Order: sequence, then structure tokens, then C-alpha cells
Amino acid sequence: MLLPLRLLRDRWPAWLERAADRFVWSDPSVITRPDVTSERFREAMSAIHVGGTIKITSSDRHPEPDALLIDHLDTTGLVIADVGASDGSTSLDLVRRLDGFAGYVISDLFLEISWARAGRRTVLYDPAGAPILLTGHRFLAWPSISRVVRTVVGPALRRVAREPRRPVTLLNPDVVALLASDPRVTTREHDVFTVWPDPKPDVIKVANLLRRLYFGDEDITRALRALHASLPAGGHLLIVDNSREPGMPPRGGLYRREDTGFSLVAQTPHTPEIGALVLALDVAGAPTAPDA
Repeated sequence: MLLPLRLLRDRWPAWLERAADRFVWSDPSVITRPDVTSERFREAMSAIHVGGTIKITSSDRHPEPDALLIDHLDTTGLVIADVGASDGSTSLDLVRRLDGFAGYVISDLFLEISWARAGRRTVLYDPAGAPILLTGHRFLAWPSISRVVRTVVGPALRRVAREPRRPVTLLNPDVVALLASDPRVTTREHDVFTVWPDPKPDVIKVANLLRRLYFGDEDITRALRALHASLPAGGHLLIVDNSREPGMPPRGGLYRREDTGFSLVAQTPHTPEIGALVLALDVAGAPTAPDA
């Protein structure tokens, strides 16, 4: 983000909001409200920058890549782990399409953050306690991204810091309802760079996390080694990305775990961004990835 500062919608004259529409955002602090709608919650996620990634999400985002899993595997009795699932909206989409699965784990490194409020100002904090987002009456700012912004909003941050902090889930309200109604669906905090602990899932889905937008090829390969070690022999990895290229549909690849790497089972008409890295993986003699 070149300018880690935005205007808040419905707080400025209509002509100004129309003229600067690209820089006018809805208030993401709505996630702290118990009556927030699922759609407003998803919209707010695009403002949450935590752990070096952005929690952008939407519903019905991976229909074609998800079909690779549904069309090529019998998911009856399988356990599926969705790593880097953001607010879980796309996990919910896939769960609704599956039949007879044994377990579905919605996983992300950040499933909960905290917040505090003083007057009209709300600050969201990462699990380490660092302020990641400030919303005021008219502006939205990301102090974790810019030192200049952090200095400018410093007085507001210090004022809010004196208030008690409360936890807030980063899971969509519809997902929270699913967790309460279906015991097969659970959550887990997990880092894609670490090995999934036993028992290992039969399928791992990773969508829009291992992107060159966030990581270099060396780090992506390191994550792929951990994913390989996280699957049993014959397990499957589903890689998905939503490209920023205009007109490019969601891309996906379904890969089978072999002894020293992955083999391609099926893919969408367009190859995933890291498809070549997945197939080039050779874990023979590679260092063992650390356990979670």
C-alpha cells in the first residue's frame, strides 16, 4: 500500500467521496460489533494487515479450483486442512460442496486479534500487541506499515493504549455459526512454514497465501517442504490463487504427495503462479521442516 491512510466512507461530503472513491473505505472496526453482518465482516478483512499478509476474502472465490478436489478425489472419510483460510469464507464454500468428509480444519496463523476504543478512535492490535490499524471519525490508518503514519497518529495510539483490550475473532459470523453446528469442522492456528502435527490431514488446501506478492521463491519452497512433510503418503495438496491480472479467473492445481515431491493430478486451464515450484520440489536430502 503506497499510502497507508484512507478516508472513511459516509464521513465526508458526497462529492468528495465520489471524486476520491478509490481512497474511501468502509469502517473496518465493524468487526468488533456483535451484530456485524457476514458481508460487512468480509469487506472489513481487506483492511486487516497482519503477519505480513492481507486478509482479503470473499464468498464464492474458488469455484473452479475447488472443483479439482471434488471431481478427482472421493472425499468420503477424508480430513481436509485449509491453511491460511483468512476469515473462513472460502472454507465455508468448500464445506458446503463436500459430501461425507470426516473433518475440516479451518486454519490460519491469525484467528484472533484484540482491540481497544477511546472515544471515536478504535485500534486493532496483532497477537504481539502491536497496533496494526487505527480508525477515527474520518480517517483510517495503518501505523504498522508506515513510520510517518505511526508518528502522526502516535498521540491517538497512546490515548487508546490506556483503555482495556478485548479479543475479537477474525472468523466470519457465518463460519462461527458453522463451527457451532457441525462438530466435524474445527479451527487451528498454524504457520504454513511448520509441519502439521499428527494426525496428518489427507488433503491440505492453501489459497492466496504462497504468493510472490508476499514471499520470495526460497521461502515458498521452504513452505512447500513443510506441506510435503505435513501430508501422509498419497495425500493431496490443493494450491489456489486469485490473480491480479485483468480477466484472469481463479487458478488452481491439485497435486499428489510422492516420496520426494509432488506430482500433478489436475489443474485449471491456467497454471497457478507457483505451479512450477510445486512440481520442481525435491525433498530428497532436504532439511526437515520444524514441527508446529
